[in-house]
Amino acid sequence: MAANSNRRLAGRGAISIAIRFLSAGLGFALVFAMARWMPTDEFGHFGYAFSLATALSVMLDFGQCRLILRSLSTYSERGRTDLMSAVLRFSLMVSVVGILASVLVILLWSSLSHAHPSIIPAAALTAGMILADFQANLLRGLGNLVRSLVPKEIVWRPLAISLMALAGGGLTIVTDATTALWFLAITLLVLNALQLLFIVRPRWRRALAQIAAAERVDPTPDETLDAAKSMWRKSSVRLWLATAMNAAITPLSVVVVGQFISPAETGAFFAAVRVATIIAFPLQGLNLLTAPMLARNYAANNLAQLQRVASFTAIASTAMALLGAVILGFFGAQLLDLLNPSFSTSATALLVIMAGFVIAAICGSSGQLMNMTGHDREFLKILATFNIVGFAALLLLTREFGAIGAAWGLLVVKAGWNIAVVIWARRNLGIDPSILGPIFVPKAVVK
Repeated sequence: MAANSNRRLAGRGAISIAIRFLSAGLGFALVFAMARWMPTDEFGHFGYAFSLATALSVMLDFGQCRLILRSLSTYSERGRTDLMSAVLRFSLMVSVVGILASVLVILLWSSLSHAHPSIIPAAALTAGMILADFQANLLRGLGNLVRSLVPKEIVWRPLAISLMALAGGGLTIVTDATTALWFLAITLLVLNALQLLFIVRPRWRRALAQIAAAERVDPTPDETLDAAKSMWRKSSVRLWLATAMNAAITPLSVVVVGQFISPAETGAFFAAVRVATIIAFPLQGLNLLTAPMLARNYAANNLAQLQRVASFTAIASTAMALLGAVILGFFGAQLLDLLNPSFSTSATALLVIMAGFVIAAICGSSGQLMNMTGHDREFLKILATFNIVGFAALLLLTREFGAIGAAWGLLVVKAGWNIAVVIWARRNLGIDPSILGPIFVPKAVVK
């Protein structure tokens, strides 16, 4: 049975990795097209505004993506359709507040700092990203991995690029950051509406009917709606802070860099970050698949399967990350030069940033393990410690050394908290999410 489970896991893992690599390729195509279609300074403004939208979409979702994913995975296992519906209403309401807050933040930023006009469409892009990620995590919580990813990860970028080329009359157009960001934002918002109407609503209704028909026995039937809401509020705060300090730090580094160096240099650093992020895609793809599995196996107290899922993630992500590191080590500068000859000056920063993602891959699904098993409070403490130190280092190093300083700051943050989580998980969960897990199996799993 374990062998069959591992084969199914490997098959689904291959699909999720393939989707993330396709998404990485399409993301690179977007950066390539924008770098080719814009003057160097304008591309720097684009990278700044795009990174700001990405960071705010993570920081101002208020933890709802993680909450809806974990809650739906857990409640569906328990057969609690009442709590599934209630947590959806709760998360949707909080997400709308986050969208309004993000628009307000960007408008205030624009008026107070006299920022480049491209920051205005970044508000619409932020709203689109929050909605897209919320719907994707809702579908993942219901077990629909592929349909959750297709609109944003596969369709959005090539569709927006095609529409820009069509409007400009060809593939050799000249555009600006503001126009490109409006195209990206409007395209994503339309895709969100289509996904809601034709994928999310039908799948939600079908899931509720299937779970009700299964008549599963809830091990904790006494949990009331008021008790659940109290837990959601507390978890939302912790998940929000943990997500903001984890996923937002990379795009936020571009925003920080943009405060100290020229738009042209900011564009080069943005390109280096986007290329280095390719290393992270295998782990991200695997986490998309395994996060609900971690939640379900922990809820069922199946530590052996929990360790198998974590070990599979670590082995696959490490192998792919090391392969990617070798490729970028030899051809990273050429990739940057392909975007723009002036970007090759960021080749060293690319390698430093890449090293942080390799260490994260070796540590496996460390952060996801803590979040999906309900240990977000402890995860938050670890993240807070390393992010406060790391962000301070990022600011100081960027001020003194520019883009390369920011790259070293990112490495400190990424490596520090991942290693700390692996140590915590072995001591407190009896699970090792790193590449060492299959070799030095924790005693709790052996038992």
